[in-house]
Amino acid sequence: MSERIVVEGAGKRYDPVTVFEDLHLSVRDREIVCILGPSGCGKTTLLRTMHGLIPLDDGRVLIDGKPVTSPRRNVAMVFQHFGLMPWKRVRANVAYGVELAGVAAAECRDRVAHYIEMVGLRGFEDHYPYQLSGGMQQRVGLARALAMEPDILLMDEPFGSLDAQTREIMQDELLRIHRLVPHTMVFITHSIEEAIAIGDRIVVLSARPARVREIIAVDIPRPRTVDAVVKHPRFVELRDRCWRLLRESVAA
Repeated sequence: MSERIVVEGAGKRYDPVTVFEDLHLSVRDREIVCILGPSGCGKTTLLRTMHGLIPLDDGRVLIDGKPVTSPRRNVAMVFQHFGLMPWKRVRANVAYGVELAGVAAAECRDRVAHYIEMVGLRGFEDHYPYQLSGGMQQRVGLARALAMEPDILLMDEPFGSLDAQTREIMQDELLRIHRLVPHTMVFITHSIEEAIAIGDRIVVLSARPARVREIIAVDIPRPRTVDAVVKHPRFVELRDRCWRLLRESVAA
């Protein structure tokens, strides 16, 4: 598979702190790469440099062979805290990015209806965010990103603030959507179990200043569900390997 995202020698500093340095990784077409690392190692900062929201101090990020200097229309980001506009209804929140992109009104309506249906929110189009549960609000955020019809999704701990039951439901939903629309995806998480359930590969970062400690292939076949993954014979071995790497980083 061809490489869609390449990070070459990336470094970022907020003086006097070096967040990460000499960081190298790549993401292949239609692959999900999950990034694990200790708190404060720069996972979110790295994701924002991939989206062109903040610049690197060293190295570069390439998407489809071209340096990233600003956000691109074929790349969408899903945030941990939903980022919904409380004064807009579900339909308007999902449509927001599409309208900003100048998509014709008829196509915008079709896209919004399609992705609201895809994430399981049909019947809630006229609700405000405060009328929705946390999981439903995150579905709105996901639908808004998908409505842009990006090639690449950057996901910053999108399920981190959800309760355990809702989080597992959303993980299964993301796996289902990826089967329908197999995006290239970078997924930040603090959960080893989530990384194993979702990822094709897991990038484990060291403590700050972060570097890549190890890249682990998740050799559990797709299609997956969270329940099937945790019962797979490889699950415990993969979890233990990730945990050892993270524990060593924190101890160091």
